Parts: sequence; structure tokens; C-alpha cells
Amino acid sequence: MRAKLLLSFGVGLAALVSGAPGRAQDQAQVCVSASGGTFQDALRESIFRPFEKATGIKVIETVEQPLAKLRAMVNTGNPGCDVVMLTSNNYFVLSREGVLEKIDYDSVDKKTFTDFPKDKVTPYGVGTFVYAKVISFNTKHYSRENGPKSWADVWDVKKFPGPRILDAGEGRVLATIEAALLAQGVSSDKLYPIDLKRAYDSLAQLKPNVVKWTTTGAMGPEALISGEAFIGAAPMGRIQQAKEQGAPVDYVWNQALLLNDYWTILKGTTNYKNAITFIEFASRPESQAGMAKLQAVGPLNKRAFDLTERAKLAPTYAENLAHAIYLAPGWWAQTDGSGKSNVEKNNAMWNAWILQ
Repeated sequence: MRAKLLLSFGVGLAALVSGAPGRAQDQAQVCVSASGGTFQDALRESIFRPFEKATGIKVIETVEQPLAKLRAMVNTGNPGCDVVMLTSNNYFVLSREGVLEKIDYDSVDKKTFTDFPKDKVTPYGVGTFVYAKVISFNTKHYSRENGPKSWADVWDVKKFPGPRILDAGEGRVLATIEAALLAQGVSSDKLYPIDLKRAYDSLAQLKPNVVKWTTTGAMGPEALISGEAFIGAAPMGRIQQAKEQGAPVDYVWNQALLLNDYWTILKGTTNYKNAITFIEFASRPESQAGMAKLQAVGPLNKRAFDLTERAKLAPTYAENLAHAIYLAPGWWAQTDGSGKSNVEKNNAMWNAWILQ
């Protein structure tokens, strides 16, 4: 759902350790790994710099790494970075594997988290922001009045003709699989456990009308803006930005599919105290409101909505949230007796199905 920055982790790591053979305990800095790109630019302005000013602790930035690399760094006793922003699926995987430190909430102001959803304040991570995948369309062909309003409408090519754009059904975030079931009338409270066979039968019905299966957050909006696709799924933040810039696109909140990331601490960090301090600061209403002013993301701290009108565009704003559906990355991360996760099973199915 977020832009990627092609930047070597080694650059940030080198900056972190330069000038010293090893890091002292809780020196006046903290390494924070996020997703890069314009998203990280916004984090820098709304959280990193204010945190440095408020605490005197310098933020050393890096960008997110694959799970295998995170595991390797922790297993070798050199986590490399302190605070890591993880996607929900990766969070559930790594917390289960013991790669993350427990968060000592007693060491920080617990009032910060009283207005968070309880399931987003967990032993090994704190929710960051909520992102939405929304039903979107090109306004030269459809509008909010006569356009698709549900995933069933997206699948209804007779009532709503035109080419579609959908995410590829593999990887870490699998909103396409859930959308395929919602299109068949499965209620949101009955989505899990996922019936993969039924989902792929549903996808097969729409497959001839899908012009592209997207693999980046930019592909969906680009296809809708250009008119390559009339209807599809797209990250709400990108569609909202394009809409504000005058592009012929719009979206609906009904059946928006939601996910959030987590702030986590890698096991073995020597800057644990600073990492805890950073996570608490990043979770404050002022920090979350500052980010919501720059990116169309959903604050989890409810008090953030009192600080910015722009938060009304967010997935977690009450009127929008009432129409949305939280995905369940914890289910996708579950494994069976063979050790394979539901994500891995699905990815194997997708790779075989897409070639048919």
C-alpha cells in the first residue's frame, strides 16, 4: 500500500555505527526503519524531527528490510536498527518467532495509549497508522451516484462494464482474496478462515476483464487515471491525492479494506530505552495528527481527530470506519502442521492459477 525507496540499508547502518567500534548502551540516538519514499518524508517532518527537538535524541533513518534479513541480523546478535515499522503480516510472523522485544509500557506515559484500540497496543508492537484499499473508478465513466458501491458491483461487468484493475493475489497483503469473497456475498464477519477455493472461483469469473494485476501501490491509480481501467482497487491515499490534483478519479468508503503497520523493537537492541521513548512519542495525538495532515492515513489515537480537520479523510474517522472492513493478517500468518503459513499456501495457489 506505501511507496518504496531504493536505498541501501548499509548506508543507514554505516551512519549508525561510524566512528565507533560498537554502540554504547542507550546513546543519544535511535535507529528507525520505515518504508521510505514520500511516506518516510512525511514521517520525518511530522514525527522524527519533532522527536529530536523534544528529546535531544537523534533519529538515524533506514528503510524496511526483508524478513530473512531481519531474522539474520537478530540471530547474529546485531539487530542493526532499533525501531522497525512492520506490516501487519510481518509483525505477526516475527512476534511469533521471538524476533521482537516486549514493550515495557510501564516505562512510558501509558496515557498516550488510552485512546488507542486495545488490539493495536500489543505486547510486541504498537499500531502506527491505518491504510485503506478502496473501490475506485475513473469519473469519465462512473460517478459516486452511478458507479460501483460494493465488491459485488466491481464483479458485475454487465451492470458496470469496462476494464478492471486489481492487486495481484499474492504477497503479504492479500486484499484481492477477501474482495473476491465479498463479491460473492460472504459477510465481513464470515471471511475467516478464508475459503481459498471459493475465492479463486470468484477471481476466475472476473479474470477476463482484468487488464492488469498490480504489484505496486502506484499501478492501480495510474491505470484508473489514464483510463486503462474504468474500475478497480487502489490505495485510498494515492487516489485521494490524485483527486485533489484534478485527476478524473474517485472512490467510495463502502467495503474499504483496512490494514495497519506496527512500531516494533528488534530483539537485542542496545538502544531499548530510546526505542520505547520514540514509540510513545510517535503514538501521541500530536504526532499522529501531524502525519494525517501530510498523508491520507488513519490515526489510531482518537485524540488526533481533535487536532486536524484533514483527519476526516482518514480510514479511522468514525463515519468512514463504519463502512470499512479490517483484514485479518494474523490469520494469514498462521501455520499448519507442515510449517507453511496461509500466505505461503495462497501464494502457491496464485502462481499456479495466474498461468492458467
